[in-house]
Amino acid sequence: MPREADYPLLPEKPPDHLSCFAPGGGVVTAGFRAPARPDLARDLVGRVEVAGATWRAAGREREAAPQDVVQSAQHGIAADAQALSRIVGRLGSWPGRTLVGADGCEAALAIALNADHDPAFQLALLRMLADAVRLGEATTAQWAHLHDRCLVGSGRSQQFGTQYWLREGRLEMCPVADPQGLGKRRADVGLPPREELIARLERRHLPRHGAGDVTSERSVA
Repeated sequence: MPREADYPLLPEKPPDHLSCFAPGGGVVTAGFRAPARPDLARDLVGRVEVAGATWRAAGREREAAPQDVVQSAQHGIAADAQALSRIVGRLGSWPGRTLVGADGCEAALAIALNADHDPAFQLALLRMLADAVRLGEATTAQWAHLHDRCLVGSGRSQQFGTQYWLREGRLEMCPVADPQGLGKRRADVGLPPREELIARLERRHLPRHGAGDVTSERSVA
């Protein structure tokens, strides 16, 4: 586990970014063309698509999965994290939207969020992602998700309310610092209101009869 002094991003405000936010969250940047590295884009997006049957499956399916499926998911995320490590090692940076497109950048984030088995790697990715935000290659909303994930993984309270647990059929938000200021912090990084997030998580992770089973505190990504 990295030492607290090694934690790179605990700012009062997120990385410097463009001021125009998309309605669904994140920073709008203009002029992005086809990915400069479509091979990397296909690799990242393909891995996340395949993971829809394992570590990206709906929470209700993961809760009910037999042990062999759980182990397959663990092996899958380890392999996908290794692939992302090779990519950022070759690039020397986060795979941003110029290189891999918006979908490739989002797929890289999905892999990074689930690489909980290697917190040092997640922290290194967080630094790269912050740099990508400053360059307009990723969104502040993406940074906020990984920032929260690293905080939760290190046993601390998240800042932006992006991380939830699914326990016994109920969604629980992981502890959040300064709950009263959560709405403003989410808006500042281009995240939608918490109520919209909860509705999306319920649709994705809960059976239909479980909608509304959300408590105030406790991760599904």
